[in-house]
Amino acid sequence: AREDDLFGASSAPAPDDALTAPPTPAEALPGAGPTDAEIFANLREADQRLTVGGRLYLRANASVPEQPEPSSVAFGSPSLLDLYVDARPNDRLRAFAQGRVSYDPTVTEGDTDWMGTEMEPTTVALDQLWLNASLAGRLFVTAGQQRVKWGAGRFWNPTDFLDPTRLDALAFFDERTGVPLLKVHLPLSKAGLNLYGFAGFEGADTIDQVQGALRVEWLVGLTEIVLSSAMRKGDPERYGAQLSTALGPFDLKGEVAVTHGLDVPGWEGSLDWDTLVLPSEVDRSEDWIPQAVMGAEWGLRYADQDSLYLGVEYFFNDLGTDDPDLYAWLALEGQFTPFYLGRHYGGVYLFLPAPGRWDDHNFVVSTLGNLSDRSFASRLDWSARVLTELSVNAYVQVHYGELGEFRYRLDVPEIPGILPDGLAVPAPLVDAGLGASVRF
Repeated sequence: AREDDLFGASSAPAPDDALTAPPTPAEALPGAGPTDAEIFANLREADQRLTVGGRLYLRANASVPEQPEPSSVAFGSPSLLDLYVDARPNDRLRAFAQGRVSYDPTVTEGDTDWMGTEMEPTTVALDQLWLNASLAGRLFVTAGQQRVKWGAGRFWNPTDFLDPTRLDALAFFDERTGVPLLKVHLPLSKAGLNLYGFAGFEGADTIDQVQGALRVEWLVGLTEIVLSSAMRKGDPERYGAQLSTALGPFDLKGEVAVTHGLDVPGWEGSLDWDTLVLPSEVDRSEDWIPQAVMGAEWGLRYADQDSLYLGVEYFFNDLGTDDPDLYAWLALEGQFTPFYLGRHYGGVYLFLPAPGRWDDHNFVVSTLGNLSDRSFASRLDWSARVLTELSVNAYVQVHYGELGEFRYRLDVPEIPGILPDGLAVPAPLVDAGLGASVRF
C-alpha cells in the first residue's frame, strides 16, 4: 500500500492487511509471555518503523520517421531505478528519502539531442527527501524535496504552479522528480476545508527569492472547489481556480490559471532562415494571460464487474501561438514546451481496466491534437501484471495531420558561422515501446 501511494497507484494508503492477527484468547495465562495478538502487533509496529524498497523499470523505445531508413530510426533504452527509505519512528513523525538512477546504454558521452542539449548515459538525481510531522494532530508540516501536482486536468494542468516541469501528457507515468518545499497543511474537517501554505526554495539563494504559494480546497457535497496562487520576486503572479463535480453519469472538471507580469517575451512575425529574418518580441508583462482546461468523463458499466471510462478535454492556452513556423525559434530561445506551444488543444481517451476475464490487463486509447496547427497523435497503451510483482507494458503511437507540434519537421539551411552543416529533423510517423517494472 505504501508503494502504491509513493508511485502514484492510489491516492490514499490502503489498510495494512499484510499481517493478520489470529483470534485473541479471552485470557492470557500469567507468566506465559506475550500473546499471539501481541506478537503480531509488535511485528506490524516493527514493519512500519522502517521500510526499504524501490522499483526497477526497464524499457526500450523506437521512433520511426516518415520515409524511414534504418539509419534514421531512433532507438533508446532509458531505464530507471528508484530506491527509497521510509522511516516512521512514531505515529506523528515520518522521514522519507528516494533517489533515482537513470541509465540509457544507447547514449554515448557527448551526444546531444536535436535542440543541442548534451545527454548523459547515466544520471543520478534526488527525487524525494522530506520530513513530515503532525503537530497536536491538527497541523501537518512537510519539509524537503517532495512531489507536488496541482490541477484537475488529465492532459493539461496550467494551475500546476509549484513544479517548473510540465507533465508529459502522453507518458506512461509521471517521471517528474520532487521540488524543494516547506508545506503546512491545516485540515478543517467540519467545514470541509483544507488550507495549505507553501514556501519554495528552488534557486533561492537569498531570502527574498523564496517562492510563496497558498491553496484552499473546499468540499461541498460532491463538488470540490480549489483556489490557489503563487508569487516570487522577479516571477509573474499566478492565480488559479479548479472545479470538480458530478452531473448525472458524468464527472466534470476544469481549471483556470491567470498569469500577470510575464517575464519572458512573446513573439510575432515570420522566421526566414534564408534571409535571417527573425520574429519580433512582444511585451506581455502588463497583460493578464488566461489558460483554461475543461473536461468530462463518463463511466459506463457494460458487465456486472466491468466498466469503461470515456473522457474528453479541451485546453485554451493564451501563452501559445497560432503559427507553427515559430516553433524552431521558440526552441532556440528556450521556450519550446511540448503540449503548451499552441493556443488550442483537444484530447479524448478511453480507459478499459481489467476487461472480462483479463483481470490483470489494462488498456488506454488516447488522442491529442494541437488544434491551432492541426497536428495529432494517437496512442494505445497496454499494461499487465504477471508473476505477482512484475508489470509489463507496451505502447504504439501514431503521428498524423498537418506539419506541426505532433508531426514536427525541422529544416534549417546552412548558416555560415552559426550552423555550418544546417539542421534537419524528420517528422515522426510511429513510436513504439516496451517496458517491464518490478517493485520490491
